[in-house]
Amino acid sequence: MSTNLLHVDASILGSNSVSRRLSAEVVEKLANADPGLRVIRRDLAAIPIPHLSGPIFAASQSGDAPSDPALRADLALGREVLDEFLAADVVVLGLGLYNFG
Repeated sequence: MSTNLLHVDASILGSNSVSRRLSAEVVEKLANADPGLRVIRRDLAAIPIPHLSGPIFAASQSGDAPSDPALRADLALGREVLDEFLAADVVVLGLGLYNFG
């Protein structure tokens, strides 16, 4: 049975991000140690996940598919992200810390 790893990056600094480099190194070491490792990568700066809103919550509680295409897309993305998280045996988070002071 292979191990599932979810790698989440959130830094807005792209290639200048230290947290992205560090989390990539961790994932690389884990992948080298486990050749069967299945890695799913989620970049929250490139593809943000919408915040929970009243319409999203109401649509998720209803048994009916919403008529608004944007709301349907938000719900589908939320299900996809939740499924990735629940399927993960390991989660690696690359979270940016900003100190502009």
